[in-house]
Amino acid sequence: MQLEAIAKEYDFKIMNYKPLRAVYIAETDKGPMVIKETDRDPNKLLYIHGMKEYLYEKGFENLDRYIIGENGLPFTVQENRIFVVEKVIEGRECSFTNLFDREGAVMALADLHNKGKGYAAPTGAFHRDNYGRWDSTYLKKIDYMLELKDTIKNKKKKDFFDKKFLEDVDFMIYMAWQAYETLKSSNYQNICKVARKEKWICHHDYTYHNIIIGRHNEVSIIDFDYSCHELPIYDLASYILKALKRFSFDIDMAVRILNIYDSVKVINKEDLLLMQAIFEFPQRFWRISERYYEKKTDWSDDDFIDKYEDAYIFREYITDFTRDFRKLI
Repeated sequence: MQLEAIAKEYDFKIMNYKPLRAVYIAETDKGPMVIKETDRDPNKLLYIHGMKEYLYEKGFENLDRYIIGENGLPFTVQENRIFVVEKVIEGRECSFTNLFDREGAVMALADLHNKGKGYAAPTGAFHRDNYGRWDSTYLKKIDYMLELKDTIKNKKKKDFFDKKFLEDVDFMIYMAWQAYETLKSSNYQNICKVARKEKWICHHDYTYHNIIIGRHNEVSIIDFDYSCHELPIYDLASYILKALKRFSFDIDMAVRILNIYDSVKVINKEDLLLMQAIFEFPQRFWRISERYYEKKTDWSDDDFIDKYEDAYIFREYITDFTRDFRKLI
């Protein structure tokens, strides 16, 4: 059994274990451990490990560090499968409806960004550099929606999802172009050149289940699988979208989040314009459409419709939100 082989590699004994999402939580003689299979290549794991160790050395200690095995590496290979092991961070998942959780998570994010500045990937690690890609990514996604629209229009038999897609795609393409124009009106590429020199980092999956609230309300951040060198403002904008969808994209709540973040890491007008470009782009609509038509998940039709409705809520509220947000710039 692979878990036993992994335990031997890390010199602990497993008394009990249970699956949780995509990991195993194991009770061991050295305390509770997370054992996770990963599809990340070794050089990418070295990048993630290096980032987490850099953050820890800079004083950001509330994070899920990889444990080093007897092989001297932050991962182990068992039967051609790669696993990482971490100590369990005790606590509960962040609740975006809880004021203290929500604001604590913002302060922790700003602290992570400040302390992550300057990270250089170690020798042998894959350097994950996302700087300067937003404009080309936007264009690719717009082209995809345009091509998909033509394909669906020409289908003789249209299912329920097809009909919903065609009802909304023109508006979503309009929003996407608006986001692209906002981005082009910014100083994005020059900002990225500076950021690349200063080596800013981004968690890139900053959502409730990756934010752990401890017994004394301390905030820990886990799961750096998508972390990369990127503008920190990406994390903040993504966090605002995730948190505010539960509150009909309340602009006053967004301002509160910005002020809290700004008290730890300064936000300038250029940052706000880049956030506007993120807010305007219909990412949820594009993603659910791609997953449906490219068969990227095994969700049921009902699941897809539910996810689509979630994207539709974005359409209902985001126009007013982006209009109000632009007034802050």
